[in-house]
Amino acid sequence: MRYFSEVYHESTQYIPHGSGDPVIMHWEKQSYADKRYEGCSRFPLTAGFMPLLAPISADYLNPVCVYAVIHGMDVPDGVYYVDRDEAKLVQLGGADARKAILSAFPEQEFVKESQTVFLYTGLLERVVWRFRESAYRQVQIDVGAACANTILLAKSRGQKVFTLGGFVDDSIAVTLKLGATEVPMAAIAVFPEKSMVAFNSVDDGVGELAYSNHAEMNAYVGTEEQTFDISRYPSRFMLQNHLENIDDLNLCMKVRRLNAQALPGDEFPLTPSKFTNEYYLRELWYLRPDKKVIAPFVHGTLDLDDFSSMLRWLELAQLNAFGAGLIKIWVVVFDVMFVYSGVYRYIPVRKSIYMQGGSANPKRFNKCFAVPEQIQNSMMAVVLTSDLNESCKVLGNRGYRYMNLNAGVLTESLYVSARLLNKIAREEHFFYHDELKKLLEIPETESIISTVLIGKSQVR
Repeated sequence: MRYFSEVYHESTQYIPHGSGDPVIMHWEKQSYADKRYEGCSRFPLTAGFMPLLAPISADYLNPVCVYAVIHGMDVPDGVYYVDRDEAKLVQLGGADARKAILSAFPEQEFVKESQTVFLYTGLLERVVWRFRESAYRQVQIDVGAACANTILLAKSRGQKVFTLGGFVDDSIAVTLKLGATEVPMAAIAVFPEKSMVAFNSVDDGVGELAYSNHAEMNAYVGTEEQTFDISRYPSRFMLQNHLENIDDLNLCMKVRRLNAQALPGDEFPLTPSKFTNEYYLRELWYLRPDKKVIAPFVHGTLDLDDFSSMLRWLELAQLNAFGAGLIKIWVVVFDVMFVYSGVYRYIPVRKSIYMQGGSANPKRFNKCFAVPEQIQNSMMAVVLTSDLNESCKVLGNRGYRYMNLNAGVLTESLYVSARLLNKIAREEHFFYHDELKKLLEIPETESIISTVLIGKSQVR
C-alpha cells in the first residue's frame, strides 16, 4: 500500500523542462498571522532563549516562529512568543496556558519538570510563493535547522536537551491561537545540567521516542471512503499536514529510534575529529551571522581531517533527533585529500564511510541541478535519503515530518561545522530528483530529502 506521504513527496520533485505546479492555491486569500501581540507584557530576551545563529535552509525567508513554555526562571511561569526582532519575550498566557500546552505531550511527569519547552511552528505564507507545493517540506527542514541551533546552544551551556516529536497538534494550535497558515511542527525540552528528571530520562529513552499515527491513517487519499471533504484543502501540502496530525496519543505507537544498518562495500575509517567537542561548542559563541552566498565555489581540496570532522560532528546535533534513524547519509567525494572520488554511505555507528557504486563525475553531477553553474568546484556533497514506504510503515504519515525535521538538523549541523572550518555548506533546493538518484545509483526505494554541497567560497 502506498502512503499519501509518498504521493506528496513525488509531487514536489523538480522536473527538467517542466511547466511548474498547475495547482492554483490562491494563497493570497488566506488570513495571515499577526505577530505584533499588542497589549501583551514583554520581557527582555536573554541569550538562553534563542540560538545564536539563524537557520538558513529556507533562504532567509524566516518561516519559523518560536514559542517558549517557561517554568521556574526569571520571568513568570507561562507561555511566551519569542520575538527576535525586538529581543523580547511576549507573554501570551500564564500558568493555565502552560498547563494546556503541556497536556498535549506524552510523558507528563517529564515535560512538567522541564525548565523550558520550545515550540516551533512554520509560517507557510512566507515561503509558499517561492517553493509552491514543496513549501511545506521546506519549512519542516527549516524547523529542523532551528532545532539544531537550539540543541547545540543548550549543549554549549551544559544543559540537557530532548527533542519531542509526539504531541496533539490541534491542542497546541488552539492554545496558541494559530492561524490557518501557521502549523505546529516540533518541540524541544531543556533541563538544567543537574536535573535528576533529565538524568533518569536518558536511560528511559524519553528523548529517543517517536510517536506514530497509525491508528489515524484510515483517512487518506487512496481509500475507498474518505472521512473528510478534500475540497477543504487548497493544496496537497495542507492535506499532508492533516494526515500527519496526531489527535489522540493513546492511539499512537511508541517507537524507539533505530540505528542505521551498514551496507556492503569497501570500508574507509574516518580520522578522529580535528578539534574536541568542547572546542566546537565553545567556538559557536564566536561565529557571527552569515549570509548565504549563491555563487560557484572556488577550486580547492578538502583536508582529510576536515572531511572526517564534518561527518563525525553530526552527532553533536543528535543524528537521530527526529526520524527514528530512518535517514540515510550518502557522501559524494569529488576532491578530498587521500579519499578516492566516488559515492559512499556514512555509517555513524562505525565511524566509517562505505564505497558504493555510482558516479562522482563533477560535470554529470552539476547537470542534475537547475543551475549547474552554481554547483561547480564543490569538494563534496552530502545527500540525505529515506525509504518513505518503510518510514510510513513504522511511523504512519507522521514519519514524513520526522524525516524532514531530522534532515534539517543534519543540514544545519553541516552548515555550522563548515563555517568553523572556514568552508561553506549550502543546501540546494532545485535538483532533478530522478537524474541525481540514477547518477549516484541510490536504490529505487529511496527518495532524496536534502542535498548539501561543501566547498570554498569566492566571498569571505
